[in-house]
Amino acid sequence: MKIAIDAVGIRGHGGAAVLCELLLWLPKVRPDWEWHVFTFNRKLREFDDPAVSEKVTFEHTACGNSGILRLWWVSHILPKRLHEVKADVLFSFANMAPSRPRLPQVVYCHQAYAFFSDALSKQPLFQRLRLLVMRYQILRGARVSRAMIVQTDVMCQRILELEPSLSGRIQVIPSGYRTPLETLIIRPEKKALIDNASQPRLTYVSHPGRSKNHLALVRAMPAILKKFPSVSLLLTLDKQRSTQTLYDLLVTEILQEAEALGVSKNIVWLGVLNSDEVTYALQSSDLMVFPSLAESFGLGLVEAMAAGCPIAVSDLTYAHDVCGDAAVYFSPSPESIAETVVNTCSDQAVLLRLRNCGAERKACFSYQKIAEDLACVLEKALRDVK
Repeated sequence: MKIAIDAVGIRGHGGAAVLCELLLWLPKVRPDWEWHVFTFNRKLREFDDPAVSEKVTFEHTACGNSGILRLWWVSHILPKRLHEVKADVLFSFANMAPSRPRLPQVVYCHQAYAFFSDALSKQPLFQRLRLLVMRYQILRGARVSRAMIVQTDVMCQRILELEPSLSGRIQVIPSGYRTPLETLIIRPEKKALIDNASQPRLTYVSHPGRSKNHLALVRAMPAILKKFPSVSLLLTLDKQRSTQTLYDLLVTEILQEAEALGVSKNIVWLGVLNSDEVTYALQSSDLMVFPSLAESFGLGLVEAMAAGCPIAVSDLTYAHDVCGDAAVYFSPSPESIAETVVNTCSDQAVLLRLRNCGAERKACFSYQKIAEDLACVLEKALRDVK
């Protein structure tokens, strides 16, 4: 059985982390299958091809490097290549699947911003329009797919509200925490930034985005500083990128807000971290503070559980789906964030309870189980045709 995985559109961040883990574990749970993976050329993405089984073949392309070109890839080029490589099933990992499939397909949807109004409202007009078009294309491909995979119950419910015809075809399979190595590979400069940060250490593992709500976290800092004058806020953002993109605009807003509030000296800019550095940052932190307004999953939350870092997170459905009792919850406003952080960091019993609950709950997010569940969906997609 040959599975084609369309990952064109994945450039980095959480999507890349999930893809690399699946490419590690899927060949382990189905060692007799072949995997043909379509990805962007290396210069168009932030991650390298992972070292995986010889059963995995990578095909790199520059096609799909814009909204229009992505549609052209999915609708015209990809179906031809699927025929040429003789794939049995298509696993559309990057949200959108062909609307006229030539073989059974399963679509994996992890684009929350296109489906939730809170996330959409935080975007500029052009970006909102782009996300609405993306929603249309995602649902269009999903209607003709054998199954659709999402990561949380709330995502499933939201999609069914918009497209009831998908009832019975949506499978909820969460993401997981990255497979740990025996020895963490950490750059000395990143280790120094983390080790030299004063305590207590608050960490937010997230790339910038309007719905990521970094500004609310920065605005909570003055109230937190009244209780903990030496507190550090560790952000996985790079203030030196200078790429003239939305990334820079959002980072500039955070910098300016921190300056205006007089909390700049308490913010540690970690830059972009590799997976081992994320683990080390979380292991070295007192609390993961996660104020995001919308997530398809919230990968940083399970990473925190796996690293033994207590979690404070927005009181929203996606967070409850992932964390359950292994977190404390706040309204994603500066006042509520500050109150929750102060109360939690002041209570060692609460911190210990959160660590213990997280250690138990992380078993739900093992990639061996996730890969097995996903392989069963792919098997069923082919079996339903025969």
